[in-house]
Amino acid sequence: MESVQCATWRLKHLWHCLSLAVGLWVATGSQPVQAQVGGVYIDPTGLLRETSALSPQELRDQLARDNPGEHAAGAVSRRSPLRKVSLRRLEQTVARMRQQGQALPADCRFLAGLTSIRYVLLYPETNDVVLAGPAEGWNRLTSGDYVGSDSQQPVLQLEDLIVALRYAFANHEPGSFLGCSIEPTAQGVRAHADFVRRLSGMDGSKVDEVVDGLEQSVGLQDIHVYGIEPASRFAWQMVAADYRLKRISLAHDPSPVAKLPSYLDLAEKTVNAGPQRQHRWWFVGHYDAIRHTPDRLAFALEGSGLTVATAPTSPPGSTAKPAERPTRSAKQFADLATKHMVELIEKVPAIAELKNLVGLAVAATLIRQQADRERAEATEPAAESTEPAPAGRGLRTWRPGHFLDDEKCPITRLAVPKQTPSLANVRYVQNQYWLFSVSGGVEVDPRRMTDADHLQPAVGAKLNDTRGSAAPPNQADRWWWD
Repeated sequence: MESVQCATWRLKHLWHCLSLAVGLWVATGSQPVQAQVGGVYIDPTGLLRETSALSPQELRDQLARDNPGEHAAGAVSRRSPLRKVSLRRLEQTVARMRQQGQALPADCRFLAGLTSIRYVLLYPETNDVVLAGPAEGWNRLTSGDYVGSDSQQPVLQLEDLIVALRYAFANHEPGSFLGCSIEPTAQGVRAHADFVRRLSGMDGSKVDEVVDGLEQSVGLQDIHVYGIEPASRFAWQMVAADYRLKRISLAHDPSPVAKLPSYLDLAEKTVNAGPQRQHRWWFVGHYDAIRHTPDRLAFALEGSGLTVATAPTSPPGSTAKPAERPTRSAKQFADLATKHMVELIEKVPAIAELKNLVGLAVAATLIRQQADRERAEATEPAAESTEPAPAGRGLRTWRPGHFLDDEKCPITRLAVPKQTPSLANVRYVQNQYWLFSVSGGVEVDPRRMTDADHLQPAVGAKLNDTRGSAAPPNQADRWWWD
């Protein structure tokens, strides 16, 4: 049965039709940390704004205040096609430094410069788990994103790994997921309906006036985060990725991909005299394949990790049920965004960050599943047999301890995004106004992504060989290596 959380998210998103706008209004209690993610930041009044609103000097000052000197230095700055990170040794290093009251060095905070997770490798024989993927040194963009010095792709961050592990090792209702959503208030829905009724008789010279009136009529919308700490960087990045997709879809930002036109450009070619239809788009966590060895001690993640889905909605205030299928232009935008996801990831840091979050969530879930298998094996009565015990039986793969303890291992609490102004756009076609407004969100269900229906056996011995060659070195103090 679908959980209350999941059902509520789907129901509410069926009806709201506006999404993340130029800024987010955030609660500012308990002196939350100011930061920048996805090209947005919190100003002193608590308004989350785009960094493009700042002058170059203001940007430099903001970056200097946030986290000075967090660049890669030494061996970790070298580019590597396959860097390995031992989670057991990393956790031990972090726990020791926190116990001694030391600040974590940049290589710990940025997971040795990993820019993606390609492999999740389990070593019950040494009580360890290794994440492996490409890595390089990093620098900071004016948007606030930390990216690889060469690839310009965001580097993975320790705090996101911790949030992913806490989600994976918590108990959840069936059907729950990681995600975010933006919903109009009841007052905004009523005001929107009143505004639309007053549009008759306006000509094409009033486009700007109509856009302003439409956004102002709906007013602030509520932001919700599901499954994780809403004040975490992980949550912020989900919202930031959704923000970017909506601005691209409504032509508020130019598309960074030549073959991905805005939804407005697609819809303008197919409008007709029938009733206007609104749609929502949302990111869905999805790999082309997650391949595994027969013993399920090595996993390879294949694909971008993201798709875009769409569904029709009803305009605010409407009592009519939404159509069962999206329009051709709405589906075309979702399909094109999915088809060109790799290019979007390369061009939009916020979407690349979301890709990394999906990888961390899936890796954490695979670790939890191994822990559950080992627990089940430990409670099974030993059967009388002359056959040798399965490889790994009786051994124990690493499972987090310090990382799950919020008191001993606290994460940075950012200001919680609470509300956002609405975002819409208008086209004047065939002597009438066409109001375009979209909703969306993020939905990542790592347990579904890693269930039996989505895992596939590896072909050949390459994955098993990769696990063998990536085993942790003998030096116990080395938590990463190439």
